[in-house]
Amino acid sequence: MSFERPSLQELITRVQSDAESRLGKKAMRWTLVPVLSRVIAGVSHSLHGLIAFTIRQIFSSTAEGAYLERRASEYGIYRKQAASAVGSVTFSGDGHVPAGTQLQSGDDMIYLTTTDIDEDKVAKIRAAKPGAAGNADAGMELTLVSPIAGIMSTAVAGELTGGADAEDDESLRERLLQRQKNPPKAGTKADYVAWALSVAGVTRAWCYPQELGQGHVTVRFMTDGMTENGIPNETMVKRVTEYIESMMPVTCILHVEAPIPKPLDVTIDLLPDDIAVKAKIESAIESVVMSESKPGGPILRTSLDRAISGVNEVLSYRIISPIDDVGTTTGEIYVPGTVSWV
Repeated sequence: MSFERPSLQELITRVQSDAESRLGKKAMRWTLVPVLSRVIAGVSHSLHGLIAFTIRQIFSSTAEGAYLERRASEYGIYRKQAASAVGSVTFSGDGHVPAGTQLQSGDDMIYLTTTDIDEDKVAKIRAAKPGAAGNADAGMELTLVSPIAGIMSTAVAGELTGGADAEDDESLRERLLQRQKNPPKAGTKADYVAWALSVAGVTRAWCYPQELGQGHVTVRFMTDGMTENGIPNETMVKRVTEYIESMMPVTCILHVEAPIPKPLDVTIDLLPDDIAVKAKIESAIESVVMSESKPGGPILRTSLDRAISGVNEVLSYRIISPIDDVGTTTGEIYVPGTVSWV
C-alpha cells in the first residue's frame, strides 16, 4: 500500500481522539487537550511531509534536484552544464585587439575574444555567460567595452552558435531511466544514443549501425529549441563527434551527421474559419512532427488527424494533403512546414 500523507486536520483529530480515549471522556474546549493535540499534530505533519519527500527521492522517476543528480551519478550520468555560444567577430581599423577583449551586444550580453585579431581583422569570440541566450544570427553589432586605439568601437559578429542552457530535471531523468533500462554493452545502439544525449544541447539522437558498411556507425541528432527546426550546426556536430570518439570502441568508424530537414506542408479544409483555432491546429501539428519525426522515418496520416481532432473548437475538417502517410529517405527528417487553408 502506498504512503499517503494525512492532512493537518486529520492528524489533529487522531491525536485528540487518542488523548480522549485514554482520559475516558471527551475533552472540553477550555482544557489543555485540544491545545496539545494541535501542537503535536503540527510536529507530526512536518515529519509526515519529510517522509513523503524522502520517498519521492528514493525512485529515479520522482527524484528531483540534487537527489536526482546523486542517483544519476551512481550510473556515471551527470547533469549537462550550460555551454557558451562561440563564433567570430570582424573589426575595423588598424589597431591590435588581444584575446580577452570584452564586447557588448545591444541586449547587454558580454562576449570575450578568445584569440588575437588576425590579418583579416577577425577574432574568435565566446559568450562570457553560458546559455542559449548567447546564440545569435550573423550580423549582430557588438561594441567594445573599453576603447582600443586604432579600432572602431563597433564590430560585426558572425553567427554565434553552441550556447545551451543547463539540463533540467526531466531531461536528466529521461537519460537516467534510459541508462537503467539499457545497461552499457561496450558499443550497442543504445550506447551511441546515450553518448550523444550526454552533450549539452542535444535533445534527440539515433544510431544506425553499418549504414555505410561493415564497421561503420552513423549517429544523427537534433538540437530542438537551440537551432532552426532543431537541425544541428557544425559546432554541435563537432562537439558530439569529439565526445562520442572519447567513449566509443576504437574499432568502429564513426560518422556524426545532422539530419537533412524536409518540411511537412499540410493543407486543411476547416470549420470554423477562425484565426485562433487555426493557430492551435498549427501548434498541434508542429508538436506531432517534432515528437514523431526521425531520420528516414514517416509521419502517419493518423497522427495528423489526432492532432487536429484534439483541438476542442474544431467542428469539422478535412486534410487535403498529404493524402496518406508520408516518408523520408535515408538521413532526411520531417520538420514543421507550412499549414495552408482552403
